[in-house]
Amino acid sequence: MAKTLPRSKRPPSHKDRVRKELWLNPKLLREAQDYLGTATERETIEMALDLVTFRRELAAGAVALEGLELRRVD
Repeated sequence: MAKTLPRSKRPPSHKDRVRKELWLNPKLLREAQDYLGTATERETIEMALDLVTFRRELAAGAVALEGLELRRVD
């Protein structure tokens, strides 16, 4: 039986996407593309959205660690 990867780990397919038409600031899009080192505008937008999700996960992790007594493990 083949193992199913979590959605975030699967390669993208058309069924995992929605078509959108957006009006974006070209200067901001270029800046983001340069900063992220992405090859296409679409890749830039997808990476930016992924980074928003990652930021939320980091914040949740920080909240989970709040109040814990941490010790150095050598």
